[in-house]
Amino acid sequence: MTLEDWAAIAEIVGALAVVLTLVYLAVQVKHSKEALDANTKAIRGQVISDVTRNVQDHMMMMVQGQDLVTTVKKMAMEDELDPDNALLLDMLLTAVFVARQNEYFQWKQGLLDDSVFRSLHHITFTIMGTPSGRHWWQHEGSKLVAPEFVKFVEQLDEDGPAASVSSWKSAIRVDENKLKTRSQ
Repeated sequence: MTLEDWAAIAEIVGALAVVLTLVYLAVQVKHSKEALDANTKAIRGQVISDVTRNVQDHMMMMVQGQDLVTTVKKMAMEDELDPDNALLLDMLLTAVFVARQNEYFQWKQGLLDDSVFRSLHHITFTIMGTPSGRHWWQHEGSKLVAPEFVKFVEQLDEDGPAASVSSWKSAIRVDENKLKTRSQ
C-alpha cells in the first residue's frame, strides 16, 4: 500500500469518527434536554405544592380551634349555616379546593399518577353533592381557582355520577338519627 492509500483510509476513518461523534453528541443533547424538561416539571410541581401548602396553612391557621365537625355536619345534613359556620366552611372549602387544583396541575404535568388523581375525585363529588358545597362553588369557590380548573370541576360534576351524601354516610356507617341527636 502506498502512502496515498493510507491517507485515503485515514481520511475515511476520520470522516467516520466525525459522523460517530456527531451522532453521539446528538444523543447526548437529546438526553440532556429530556433531563432538563423533567427537572423543570419537578420544579414547577414543587412550586405548585408550595403555593398550595401556603394557602392551606393560612386557611387552617384561621380555623384552628374552631368546631369544624359541626360545620361539616351541617353542610352534610343540608342545614342552613349561621355566619360563623359559613365563614369556617368557606375557609375549609377554599383549602380543600386549592389542594384539588394542585392535584389537577400536578396530574396535567404528568407528576401525579392518573389512578391516584382519579381516586381523589370522591372528595369533589361529595362536596359538590351537597347544597352548601354547590352554593359555595357557584358563588365563591369557582372565583378562587384557575379558569382551567373551574372547567375541569364543572365537567367532572356534569359527567360524574356524583357521590351523594347518603352514599357517603352509608359508606362510613353514619346513623343520621344519632347525628341529629348530637347536634341538638
